[in-house]
Amino acid sequence: MQPLSRQEVYELIDGERDYQDSRWNASTTITEGQHSPGEFLVFMQDYLREAFTQISRQGEPKASEDALGTIRKLAGMAVACMEQNGAPPRPPIG
Repeated sequence: MQPLSRQEVYELIDGERDYQDSRWNASTTITEGQHSPGEFLVFMQDYLREAFTQISRQGEPKASEDALGTIRKLAGMAVACMEQNGAPPRPPIG
């Protein structure tokens, strides 16, 4: 895979978020796709384990391609968590 610009990365995350919203919403889940930060962390930990499995049990380049797809999912989950629960701004540098 080739490196991406920040804009391209954000476009991939937006696409992932669209997919997630289509899968987890009021018509598809009892939670309506709403979760606490703790719940998101549990989901993210499970997907992180999946990425480690992809890396450790497959050869390259498939291992990295699959793990990068899972990393995209993790980024989308982090964004969804902040959309639903907010996030503090990073303090100024210096």
